[in-house]
Amino acid sequence: MYGLSRRAFLSVAAGFGSLAGLSLVSAARASDRPTMPVPPELRADSSGSIALRTEAGTGQFLPGITTPTYGINGPFLGPAIRVRRGDQISMNVTNGLDENTTMHWHGLKIPGDVDGSPYTVIKPGDTWRPTLNIDQPAATCWFHPHFYPTTAEQVIKGLAGLFIIDDDETDTLGLPSRWGVDDIPIIIQDRRFNSNGTFFHRFNLAAVTTGYVGDTMLVNGAHDPVARTARGWLRLRLLNGSNARTYRLAASDRRSMFVIAGDGGLLAEPVELKELTIYSGERYEVMVDARDGVPFDMMTLPVDQMAMSLPPFHAPLRLVTVNPEGVDIAGALPDTLVEVPPLVKNQPPVSQELVMEMNMDDQGMGAFKAAGLMEMTQSGKADPNIIKAVNNLITDGPALPLKTQLSANAVNGQPFELGTVPFSAPLKTDLRWKISEGTDSMYHPVHIHGCQFRILELNGAAVPAHMAGWKDIAPVLKGGSCTIQIRFDHPAGKEAPFMAHCHNLEHEDSGMMTNFTVG
Repeated sequence: MYGLSRRAFLSVAAGFGSLAGLSLVSAARASDRPTMPVPPELRADSSGSIALRTEAGTGQFLPGITTPTYGINGPFLGPAIRVRRGDQISMNVTNGLDENTTMHWHGLKIPGDVDGSPYTVIKPGDTWRPTLNIDQPAATCWFHPHFYPTTAEQVIKGLAGLFIIDDDETDTLGLPSRWGVDDIPIIIQDRRFNSNGTFFHRFNLAAVTTGYVGDTMLVNGAHDPVARTARGWLRLRLLNGSNARTYRLAASDRRSMFVIAGDGGLLAEPVELKELTIYSGERYEVMVDARDGVPFDMMTLPVDQMAMSLPPFHAPLRLVTVNPEGVDIAGALPDTLVEVPPLVKNQPPVSQELVMEMNMDDQGMGAFKAAGLMEMTQSGKADPNIIKAVNNLITDGPALPLKTQLSANAVNGQPFELGTVPFSAPLKTDLRWKISEGTDSMYHPVHIHGCQFRILELNGAAVPAHMAGWKDIAPVLKGGSCTIQIRFDHPAGKEAPFMAHCHNLEHEDSGMMTNFTVG
């Protein structure tokens, strides 16, 4: 088991000084709050097909306010697709919207022509029918649109869902597996609302610099919900489905979280943490001990991310209350999980470097500096005048012309351009890539399509134990770098290349994305 050092533990504990008693408060008020929705499981029918339909709807996230939404097989968000390793699944994705979309299977190891990139457009009324051959370990993946340049807005409106892979090896471990009872999906998203109830989103200078800055939390599409679970060991499947925000997750009573899986599958053994940082697009599976039946809150603690410390995120914030009020379920935390293949002994030279660059960095930083954000961040004081000025910058800054938006950011100095393929990678070859930043001080969680990789080093240091398994998001932070061992087992041609991009969706939609072929 991996544990916190004494210094790290004391640092975390100090941040919880204001959290004492929150679990009891939450339990007392649970009846006044919504029950956390659990997305329905969706399996293939007898012919091996799964049908999805994007559609417009409405939802009520704040009392008395109706919000127009998008959803998949429903008004907001989508089902949890369940498949098994070895399955061949025929997907039927119908676009019931009045605009173009795509559907990307985030985390799946599949060829480029079925990956659902910006090249595979589904027009209104059309149906896309890819066949997915599932050949990878059990994992919590997800699906979402990838239409360029409106991915960010379509995700904000509600197009996203879980894509869960099961396998025989995982079945033997006795992990919690009763959906919504002790196997609990938690999709975390921040949102901001206009006065008329619509979701706020605008591609202005603030958006292309920081990404989306919400001020209201949704978990599985509900604001401040209560998850009513079994009493016992719980398996929480965490998805950071936010466009840009990073979360530092912790339990209000400081109980341990045991990370058992990352983006692409199970770890070799559980990793014990008191807090867990999760970047945009990342997934983790954690087990928590709820055998005592005592409610606790899943909190997010403040993060040092540009503009993301505005209230209510300037202090510990409750996301969801976990109330283990149900039946007792027997179970245990395994000492070991699965065998994770060893890293390549003799790493090849770096064959590809990806540099995330912000072309409008000076303008964006200058605007936030003028508003006083830098001073507030450095001092840690939530000055009301600065908060108002920065919020005005986020909400009232004029939208950028489309041409300016699409060139605001870049990879290796080149903003994204459909049809331009800057590089290629060989098929079935172990490679070493380096991902880094330009001169900005932003967070860039970089996603690479068509593969699962292993992180070799992060900012010049050894990778933390909970990130040592299969990954498809590489966090590159504040001028740092990330070196990965990567391999592509499926081809991608020029007609449907793979993408590598920042999963800050506003960065992606403003040029921080590149194409590459594999073959």
